[in-house]
Amino acid sequence: MKRPGAKPRAVFLLATLKHKRSGQEFSHTETLAEVVIECLKAEDVQCEMIRLVDYDIPAGTKSNMGKGDDWPRILEKILASDIIVFATPIWWGIQSSLMQRVIERLDELHNEILETGKSRLTNKVGGIVITGEEDGEQHITGNIANFLLNMGVTLPPHCSLSYQGSYARATKNSLGKKFSEENADGAEKMARNLAFFARLLTENNIPAS
Repeated sequence: MKRPGAKPRAVFLLATLKHKRSGQEFSHTETLAEVVIECLKAEDVQCEMIRLVDYDIPAGTKSNMGKGDDWPRILEKILASDIIVFATPIWWGIQSSLMQRVIERLDELHNEILETGKSRLTNKVGGIVITGEEDGEQHITGNIANFLLNMGVTLPPHCSLSYQGSYARATKNSLGKKFSEENADGAEKMARNLAFFARLLTENNIPAS
């Protein structure tokens, strides 16, 4: 059990398909997630962003797919965190393939629940960040929320933040400013609730069955 009073830790699983190292266009989803991160830091939460596209995560449903698989070290960070945020763009009305890959690679933990009745994600808090130029936000939120709840993760009120609209001629700085202004209330509320429930569950673990 984590020591009560310790600073909560949040991990953001960023499922953008844009490779920063190859000079591709900046990630809209990352930009919105950074607004939430700043609000979490104001709540005294340690945050880490994991750009999934920069890791080798083979297809599969096991926690370790063997040599060259980067997923095990990502999973270690997930298990060491108090807050897990799924951040994804909308592609053709659904979450990105990398977000789905995360869900598939966590399937072995769900098998543990079926076998033992216990989840290694119990007492962790979940959040969702979504951006896109097309419809699909509610469907994706439902998909991810359904998954997280079945994994034993707690979802607080107002634990998601999304933006759907045009990004024409937007730069990293201009979009960051736009998100900070237009999504400030939602980001602050999301961060406040995530931090509150993370501390609550650290000091008051959900009773084991």
